[in-house]
Amino acid sequence: MTPDPFTSDGRRDDAGRVTDGQVAKSVRHMLSEDRTCELLGIQVESAAEGRACARMRVRPDMVNGHAIVHGGLVFALADTTFACAVNSYGPPVVTASANITFRLPGHLGDDLIAEAVTRSRQGRSVICEVTVRRGDDVIAEFSGRGAQIVLADGAPSAGRSPVPGSLSGRAGDEEHRARPAGADTDAVDGSAVPGHASGR
Repeated sequence: MTPDPFTSDGRRDDAGRVTDGQVAKSVRHMLSEDRTCELLGIQVESAAEGRACARMRVRPDMVNGHAIVHGGLVFALADTTFACAVNSYGPPVVTASANITFRLPGHLGDDLIAEAVTRSRQGRSVICEVTVRRGDDVIAEFSGRGAQIVLADGAPSAGRSPVPGSLSGRAGDEEHRARPAGADTDAVDGSAVPGHASGR
């Protein structure tokens, strides 16, 4: 049995550990329903124990009017890698909030590699950081907060009532959907579970 990498206060205690080509079953299932990775050519290389690695080659249709990769696509790569990391534990997690800092521009033909590490995991809240690189150059740094969602039957589905005692506290009200703990939005569509490029 793999030891819990988190201390009692939720901080990660295995900064040196990396995954090596493993993709957790929960992530494989998530990606099987995802179309964003296919559209953008994102390849997930590993996702296990709260860590993930994915890559994306910058194509001609990804370059903006400044002849650099569109920032939204770099965000999509980072968010996808985030989703793979935080969903590697099993329970479905969506993005509740995220910030990105662009350090250097990416260009046509660049092979961008994103690496995600879960830093904190307490209750239904998860903090994960992602670094996007081109070789040794850091292109962007992403920090996201994920929230575990509560689903009625364990399968993502839009418009279903959350289970009794779930975060929304509105079991039986068909107008409300399962939503992440502490989410600022009124509702989260369960079908958006990450292949995430935005909270899959």
